[in-house]
Amino acid sequence: MKLAELNAEQRRIAVGTVQLCEHLIELEAERQAFHGGLHWKTVAGHDYLVRTIDRTGGNRSLGPRSPGTEQAFREFYETKRDLDARIKSIEEQVARQARFCVAAGVNRVPRLAADIVRSLDMRGLLGSHLIILGSHAMYAYEMAAGVQLKAGLLQTEDLDTLLNKSEIELAGSIRSGGLLGILQSVDETFKPQRKRSFRAVNAKGFMVDLIRARIDVHGGLSRIGTGVDLIADQLRGLEWLTALPPMTQIVIADNGFPVRFIVPEPRLFALHKLWVSLQPTRDPIKRKRDLRQAEAIAELSLEYFNLSFDDPAIKALPAGLRSMIPGLVERLRERRSKRPGAQKALPPGFGNPDDDADLE
Repeated sequence: MKLAELNAEQRRIAVGTVQLCEHLIELEAERQAFHGGLHWKTVAGHDYLVRTIDRTGGNRSLGPRSPGTEQAFREFYETKRDLDARIKSIEEQVARQARFCVAAGVNRVPRLAADIVRSLDMRGLLGSHLIILGSHAMYAYEMAAGVQLKAGLLQTEDLDTLLNKSEIELAGSIRSGGLLGILQSVDETFKPQRKRSFRAVNAKGFMVDLIRARIDVHGGLSRIGTGVDLIADQLRGLEWLTALPPMTQIVIADNGFPVRFIVPEPRLFALHKLWVSLQPTRDPIKRKRDLRQAEAIAELSLEYFNLSFDDPAIKALPAGLRSMIPGLVERLRERRSKRPGAQKALPPGFGNPDDDADLE
């Protein structure tokens, strides 16, 4: 596998950016506890401290005015103001750091995809309801490993999202607008490819797909929104991608700003890509790319993440998936040792494993 490891300066800048982003995420999560507000409400001549709990006017009483509720009122707004100031300060640092990321060449993720994922995260959907699949997921693996994979393995004009929860409890515009509404908040030109489609396409041809496992033991959830929304396409084999906890990784968009990605556990991603590459109905051109992607992430798993394909979690996978592991590991071992005959372990039709000129 051809890759470039980040140099010392790139690592320093990338690590600093990731740490700032993680701190910002923590502060924003803490700030969520102060969503809404407190106010005094007079009822029958008595003041009560009331907490607003949603945008529709829902509220609850915290008790009559007293030294305790007055202190709670003061502490609420003091803490809220402090968090707002800290968040603003970190956001300014992130903006400054973004320029260094661009200058150092660690800005990798296409901006539109990053903006979409950031919007999903801000609305509480990333990880809890959706995870990122496909070629875009590889940005997370390379960042976690401190390397940059060759561009041909990563370039794509679509973003795959896996619907991984059987029930979604959301409110307001998110619940009604669904995934399509979120996409249109990022780029208003996104439209469903056709009626009741799993795919939205923008004016420049960038596609976002909503997919889910064909085997869904929990029921038939197919979309996020209650109105016009994307309808998830059911695909065989996706259930394997959630057999292990997903990976969370901060990546850096091409404008230098960080964004959190949540993607399948890398070994599961590699095995799934390998399985896809062996399906006879798969486009031959895509099959070769699938194989290269599978091998790249498998090698990162072994060499950089210190993971093994011989542990109980992997052994619990279906036999058909496990049966591909020996050949995959052997090909990687032969390639590392540069012994002749490495291509003998390849599936038919894939040619020389080092002949990746078409992926440059």
